[in-house]
Amino acid sequence: MNVPRDELLTQLRMLESHEFEKLIADIWEYMGWDTTITDRSRDGGIDVIARKNLPFAQKQLIQTKRYAKGNKIGVPDVQQYSSLYLDKSPDRDVDADVVALVTTSSLTRPARKKAAEYNLRIVDGETLTQMIVDWDLSETISDYIEPDTESDPSFHDDIDRSVEAYEGSRNWNMVKDFNQMAETSPEDMKLTVTVDDTVAYTLFHGRSHQNNLEERRNIHYLDVDGEQLDQLKYIADDLGMRFLGGNRDHEWKIYDKGNGPIDPHRTVEIGMRILNTIFGSAFGDAEMEVAVGNR
Repeated sequence: MNVPRDELLTQLRMLESHEFEKLIADIWEYMGWDTTITDRSRDGGIDVIARKNLPFAQKQLIQTKRYAKGNKIGVPDVQQYSSLYLDKSPDRDVDADVVALVTTSSLTRPARKKAAEYNLRIVDGETLTQMIVDWDLSETISDYIEPDTESDPSFHDDIDRSVEAYEGSRNWNMVKDFNQMAETSPEDMKLTVTVDDTVAYTLFHGRSHQNNLEERRNIHYLDVDGEQLDQLKYIADDLGMRFLGGNRDHEWKIYDKGNGPIDPHRTVEIGMRILNTIFGSAFGDAEMEVAVGNR
């Protein structure tokens, strides 16, 4: 199975809740635990119980949350899950060494801080996909995600590991300078990004009167079709961006919804996803040129 990490996470979010519970149990069994999926009518917040006897007896209570990307775990959820440590009811198998929360989403910053206070162990979506990729759990995951029979039967990781790895680099500074000029200049600005002497995308900051878009903002333009178009639609959906047609055949544009300050971290993230997914190139290998002008 040949699944990029971002696509893998999207497919995990599409599983039924009971399938996601079974998958987590299978992953813990791969790590050497004996697992039991609890009765849904009597789980009391516990989805999977994991036990291990060697080198000594251990037990974990696991709560699974198959959430969409934007549906983050909040402080009330953390407080609820952490209360499993305190429930010592004699008729329930809840006494545990570890209470863990496994989610396809992430936690708000206050929730993550509260989880640390309560010693609630967290496996978020990014960590979960890293576990699957690093341990090459292709066979395990294939029971839940339909494999692509034409691709190599193993996972491949994203080309770039993280946005933060580029902070201070040449291309990061190019994006940062572009954003600063775009926000302060009365002129429209554009950043042309090329890979192997071919234009991958053009980042335009200005007004687009099409679709009643009057405010100035960053808009990524690409000329793609076929499989590349499907990949661009996937990127826009996964990043919560708008996807619209351009003014020419095979021209498409994506941009963030709403208003707000332009963040170089976000601009690099979008560019990195485009270059990694559509063009198979690392963000740091692209050439960039800033200019004044419109599309």
